[in-house]
Amino acid sequence: MALKISDLGGEAALINVIRDKFGAPSTGDLALGIGDDAALIHAGDSLLIVTTDMLVEGTHFRMDITDPYLVGWKSAAVNISDIAAMGGIPTYSFVSIGLPDIEIEVVESIYEGMHDVSARYGSVIAGGDTVASRGGIVINVTQLGTVESGKVARRDGAEPGDAILVTNTIGDSRAGLELLLRFGLPPLTPPCKGGDWGARGSEQCVLSHLKPEPRVNEARAAVATGKVHAMMDLSDGLASDLCKLCEASKVGARVIADALPISEDLHIAAARLDADPIHLAAGGGEDYELLLTCDAKSAPEIARAVASTGSTIRAIGEIVEGHGVVLVLPTGEEEPIGGSWEHF
Repeated sequence: MALKISDLGGEAALINVIRDKFGAPSTGDLALGIGDDAALIHAGDSLLIVTTDMLVEGTHFRMDITDPYLVGWKSAAVNISDIAAMGGIPTYSFVSIGLPDIEIEVVESIYEGMHDVSARYGSVIAGGDTVASRGGIVINVTQLGTVESGKVARRDGAEPGDAILVTNTIGDSRAGLELLLRFGLPPLTPPCKGGDWGARGSEQCVLSHLKPEPRVNEARAAVATGKVHAMMDLSDGLASDLCKLCEASKVGARVIADALPISEDLHIAAARLDADPIHLAAGGGEDYELLLTCDAKSAPEIARAVASTGSTIRAIGEIVEGHGVVLVLPTGEEEPIGGSWEHF
């Protein structure tokens, strides 16, 4: 019987196969290829950052629980977040879009969302492609950015004894998705400035899911300290992404459940959903916050730098020798941190 992607181990295993069999080695101008948030290419004294991400209707978004403007915003935001994860500054994007024969106003609204979030972080749409789609909407964005050679952040620099830090709060997006799936999308004031949320639980959680904010300024402030050992963005969730960081760095990790930054909005949403806020925070995806490690003594300096941008950051655990990631529960018991989003 032929081996399927799910049999292989899912998306991460597939990426490893592609990297090992077909990926270009990091030689010449290519400073970093497959295996991080983005590729790095030497460009004089700086590095060119290149990333790409695809959103597919029915897999990444449903038009009955979002709107075209927000689909466009998120399509660009998740790519800009990858630039932030490398410590960089976004510059240009190239958008390829597959469309059914839909109203032109819908298409314009999608591009308005992409334009607005790109402009907020200094990027512009510089090109792309349009094709017909017999299924739903498909949006692929290739995002470019730049970073100074001495400030670039990667996943593979974590060391035993490092503190593990995350920005702001996590789990809100997953809770927002669950609220949308259960209660639907309330009327919004364009472009998604609020609405009649009523008993749905938490407006902020829903907004976190529909309209994520890339942490470009926070990442730039953190890498400017020169104290970041490893960094990535939380796209697939803490459980999944911390495991990726540990695998790249050949280390393990312990996460303290009581230290997870959980918002009051998440507690409200969790009660409404009859869910555990700790597991929503650890296993949820699409937060697009920063996950980074540093020497424990450097954590206060990085916290001050991030605070200057208006965000918060806190330690949630430590890097240890070995492999695997465990969650230390409030009872003191330890359990594997589990998984997060998996395409296959």
